[in-house]
Amino acid sequence: MTAREQQERSLPELFVIVASAEDAHALAPLAGRDHEVSPVLVATGPDPMAVDEVLDDLGALAGRVLLVETPEEGPVTELVALLPRLDALVADDVPAVVLVRGGSATALAATQAAVWRGVPVVAVPVTGTVAVDTANQAAIAGLVASQEAREVEPELVRAAAAAHRLVRERPEPGSGSRVVRLSAHRGLSA
Repeated sequence: MTAREQQERSLPELFVIVASAEDAHALAPLAGRDHEVSPVLVATGPDPMAVDEVLDDLGALAGRVLLVETPEEGPVTELVALLPRLDALVADDVPAVVLVRGGSATALAATQAAVWRGVPVVAVPVTGTVAVDTANQAAIAGLVASQEAREVEPELVRAAAAAHRLVRERPEPGSGSRVVRLSAHRGLSA
């Protein structure tokens, strides 16, 4: 194993939850290696294979593909199907940070699992969404805010700060600048 591979293995992992083709286009630039975190694209959502295919077309390979059987369409069945799978992924792999985009049921499930497991979440809001997605984004923001009261390990604070930097530095294709909700971890400003 080369020195670079050893360094990449020792970096904290940033799970980037990619739940749709739209997410893939927006989040694919985060796939590149970074000196502070190791981004891992997680292709999931109602059609994870389609998400994986879009990521492949963009040259950003998914580090994980989370397959889920969803019997019916809709945000409720998506949430019910994804929550235990995303919780197991976060519990087993223990990422340093989870990054979600928008207010899909997948983003909400990933946020709930991460918060439950004590993993910091970075949420990238999306404007112009349907009402349920807007409500989910508000719930995600509330869950992220609930993390502020917890005492967080310094390594996790650094990883969360690196995730915020990555999002700020790599703008979403075709949309210009965007606003990123930053959590107010006490240690983040130190």
